[in-house]
Amino acid sequence: MAEKEGGTETAPSLKDQGNAHYKSGNYLKAAAVYTQAIKADPNNATLYSNRSAAFLNLSKVTKALADAEMTVKLNPTWEKGYFRKGCALEAAERYEEALAVYREALEKSPQSTEVATKIKRLTTLVRDKKRSQGKSSSGAV
Repeated sequence: MAEKEGGTETAPSLKDQGNAHYKSGNYLKAAAVYTQAIKADPNNATLYSNRSAAFLNLSKVTKALADAEMTVKLNPTWEKGYFRKGCALEAAERYEEALAVYREALEKSPQSTEVATKIKRLTTLVRDKKRSQGKSSSGAV
């Protein structure tokens, strides 16, 4: 746990610091601070979700997915965990899995326009990908 003058930093304080680094685009520092916060509060789904987003911005897709999965495990009713997992799967080009996870997110939060937009875009992408695969395999003589 990180020390500061007069005591120990708390997970909420570290989360705030991580958020500030994230907002300024310093994703590496944000991920490091979120890691410190997780050590202080290992059952906090929000911390894993935030670190997942930071890892995704660093193109550390495997780590982003692991943190998103932990987010879902710790808080299975929170739409944001499924959203993070969908984003990580999408970044890994696992589009059909991402689409299924985004649909789970939408079940948790039906009013989410962000998730609905992802679903619409990925549905089109998956459909177009299947069409192009069908054309390339049926065109061989």
